[in-house]
Amino acid sequence: MDDFLENPEDVLAAEEEERRRYSTYYKTIEGMLKENRPLDEIADNIISGTFEDFDIQKKDSIDKFLDFVFLKVKTGVPHIISLAYPAMRITDSQLEDKIEKLINLYLHPEIIFTLLKFFTRNIHNSDTNLYLANLITSEDIIRSLFDTFALFKADIAIVDPNRRTLNVKRLQQFHPGTDNRFSSPLDAAARFKYILEFISLKQNTGHIFTRDNLQLTGPGRG
Repeated sequence: MDDFLENPEDVLAAEEEERRRYSTYYKTIEGMLKENRPLDEIADNIISGTFEDFDIQKKDSIDKFLDFVFLKVKTGVPHIISLAYPAMRITDSQLEDKIEKLINLYLHPEIIFTLLKFFTRNIHNSDTNLYLANLITSEDIIRSLFDTFALFKADIAIVDPNRRTLNVKRLQQFHPGTDNRFSSPLDAAARFKYILEFISLKQNTGHIFTRDNLQLTGPGRG
């Protein structure tokens, strides 16, 4: 996979199709989790991209793990801590606990970029970003989410449309020459603001950002 991918429409459509299919790959991940293997061993397998008979490129393995997690949460049960922030939870609480530890402890820091890429690409149904956001507790990950929000917010003021969308495209891994409508920094900042607001309802984030810091106009930091 290059740093940038050529066709956003094709990439996004392929990702959605992959999430619809409960592939052998996903069954392999779930099998490891249900076999009670040590989480550090599972994390090593995910990072290395090796699952028994599978030999998957390292740079794609965490993406596929997050797709598996997204599928499990998407087919779970509603979790409404506020009507403005509808989320979901995995039906199997033990499986959810292991996945949460993998995301926040054992796959850290490798998983941070992949999470940022997932949230930045999920443009058609951004409410579902909360499905993964509900599993995030790591302050390092939350700080990365806020820093990315601040980056996109600063880009909104750039006049040149190609420069304005460049940071979003970099995180999406879209080619810099692709259609700018997929990579609006205003839209991306709004998605991250929504995620951060939701996370702040679950845990104390005041030492990382405040409500004022999440305004889309004015200073980005206190």
